Amino acid sequence: MTRKDKEKKLSQPHARTFEYVFREKDTAASLLKEYLPEKIRNKLDFRSLRISNVKFVDKKLEDYFSDLLYEINLKSSRKRALIYLLFEHKCWEEWFICLQLLKYMVRIWELFLKQNKKVKYLPVIIPLVIYHGKPRWSLSKRFISLFEEPTDLEQYIPDFRFNLYDISHMPDEEIQGTPLLRIFLTTFKYIYSPELRNKLWEIFKLFLELSDKAKVSEYLEVLLRYLFNSPGDFNKDDIREQVTGILEEGGDTMQTIAQQLREEGIKIGEEKGIKIGELGKAKETAKRMLKKGFDLDTIVEITGLEPSQVERLREVTS
Repeated sequence: MTRKDKEKKLSQPHARTFEYVFREKDTAASLLKEYLPEKIRNKLDFRSLRISNVKFVDKKLEDYFSDLLYEINLKSSRKRALIYLLFEHKCWEEWFICLQLLKYMVRIWELFLKQNKKVKYLPVIIPLVIYHGKPRWSLSKRFISLFEEPTDLEQYIPDFRFNLYDISHMPDEEIQGTPLLRIFLTTFKYIYSPELRNKLWEIFKLFLELSDKAKVSEYLEVLLRYLFNSPGDFNKDDIREQVTGILEEGGDTMQTIAQQLREEGIKIGEEKGIKIGELGKAKETAKRMLKKGFDLDTIVEITGLEPSQVERLREVTS
């Protein structure tokens, strides 16, 4: 299997997990507060953060990129700004990523004009790229760097720069934010590395810090699905023991989840997915995802439900 074939096989778990995690408003806000430049984040009203359901990545590139668009108000004027988050789930750097970003930004502005026909000004778009490839990112983050010797012709070249988060090479102590953000950023960081096996205890221990204990099993499902579709060679029983050991340190809710894991085990398979707990829990997860605008394939991927079951839930909740 070639490098591209391997990455294509892994791309769907990357994309599903990325979208699930960063569609959580608190997690998205935590990412932006921790990693945007201070002078930028001080201008933003995070209480107004909204998540768009529109996607801009080309279909043919979805094996290697995932994206989300956020809307947020500026503190000073209440006018909106847009934050475009692009997740590159490849093992290597993309030379023309600035050109891709520009293309997607133009699409965003075109959509904005279509939806706001009387406006005279465009909203600012802050482009962010999350990268977790093996080599350290070494390319320029400015669009103008794609042109040779532009000195005398700069006035004819559009220019912008993007913010880059090279999480594969970010020191562990710099991975900050909410427990859920740290769980998945740390996992993204080590997903291609043999060190991941040694980091699992630290990752699972972060579940004890989650404030919403009722959603622990849901988050755990997503993480386990991602891990077992990763390139690593994991022993499922070993992971189950690590998870249950950590959860037993928590309160009653955590211990209940640990007991479920012992009694029912972790059912994992690339086609069938992971099922933890009863069918009712999977359906409750699906209902929440439907309300947040997730597509059918993502809900099936995350919950393990059949498409027909999700469609019936859609009819009930609509």
